[in-house]
Amino acid sequence: MPASASAVVTGAFVVDDSGVRLGTAGEDGEVRDFAGVHIGSVDPDRADVVVDFAGIRIGHVVHGNG
Repeated sequence: MPASASAVVTGAFVVDDSGVRLGTAGEDGEVRDFAGVHIGSVDPDRADVVVDFAGIRIGHVVHGNG
Protein backbone atom coordinates (compact mmCIF):
# COMPACT_ATOMS: atom_id res chain seq x y z
CA MET A 1 0.00 0.00 0.00
CA PRO A 2 1.39 3.45 -0.86
CA ALA A 3 2.56 5.56 2.06
CA SER A 4 0.10 8.39 1.38
CA ALA A 5 -2.94 6.18 1.87
CA SER A 6 -1.61 4.68 5.10
CA ALA A 7 -1.29 8.19 6.58
CA VAL A 8 -5.08 8.53 6.91
CA VAL A 9 -6.12 8.83 10.56
CA THR A 10 -8.49 6.16 11.84
CA GLY A 11 -12.00 7.55 12.05
CA ALA A 12 -11.30 10.63 9.92
CA PHE A 13 -14.57 11.81 8.41
CA VAL A 14 -15.21 11.54 4.69
CA VAL A 15 -17.49 14.19 3.18
CA ASP A 16 -18.81 14.88 -0.31
CA ASP A 17 -18.04 18.20 -1.98
CA SER A 18 -21.08 19.87 -0.39
CA GLY A 19 -19.92 18.84 3.10
CA VAL A 20 -22.36 15.98 3.72
CA ARG A 21 -20.71 13.25 5.80
CA LEU A 22 -20.43 9.96 3.93
CA GLY A 23 -18.54 7.88 6.50
CA THR A 24 -15.05 7.36 7.87
CA ALA A 25 -11.62 6.46 6.51
CA GLY A 26 -9.43 3.91 8.25
CA GLU A 27 -5.65 3.62 8.45
CA ASP A 28 -5.83 1.00 5.71
CA GLY A 29 -7.34 3.55 3.30
CA GLU A 30 -10.76 1.89 3.23
CA VAL A 31 -13.80 4.17 3.41
CA ARG A 32 -16.92 2.88 5.12
CA ASP A 33 -20.33 4.46 5.53
CA PHE A 34 -21.80 4.79 9.02
CA ALA A 35 -23.39 1.33 8.77
CA GLY A 36 -19.92 -0.15 8.20
CA VAL A 37 -20.40 -0.86 4.49
CA HIS A 38 -17.21 -0.49 2.42
CA ILE A 39 -18.01 2.26 -0.12
CA GLY A 40 -14.61 3.16 -1.54
CA SER A 41 -11.05 4.08 -0.67
CA VAL A 42 -8.63 6.93 -0.26
CA ASP A 43 -6.87 7.54 -3.59
CA PRO A 44 -3.25 6.40 -3.06
CA ASP A 45 -1.95 9.13 -5.37
CA ARG A 46 -3.90 11.96 -3.68
CA ALA A 47 -4.16 11.18 0.04
CA ASP A 48 -7.25 13.29 0.82
CA VAL A 49 -9.36 12.30 -2.22
CA VAL A 50 -11.91 9.48 -1.82
CA VAL A 51 -12.93 7.38 -4.81
CA ASP A 52 -15.58 4.69 -5.34
CA PHE A 53 -14.82 1.25 -6.78
CA ALA A 54 -14.81 2.63 -10.34
CA GLY A 55 -12.18 5.23 -9.39
CA ILE A 56 -14.66 8.12 -9.50
CA ARG A 57 -14.19 10.84 -6.90
CA ILE A 58 -16.97 10.80 -4.29
CA GLY A 59 -15.51 13.17 -1.70
CA HIS A 60 -12.52 13.97 0.49
CA VAL A 61 -11.11 13.29 3.95
CA VAL A 62 -11.58 15.88 6.70
CA HIS A 63 -8.83 15.71 9.33
CA GLY A 64 -9.14 16.97 12.89
CA ASN A 65 -12.05 19.24 13.75
CA GLY A 66 -13.20 19.98 10.29
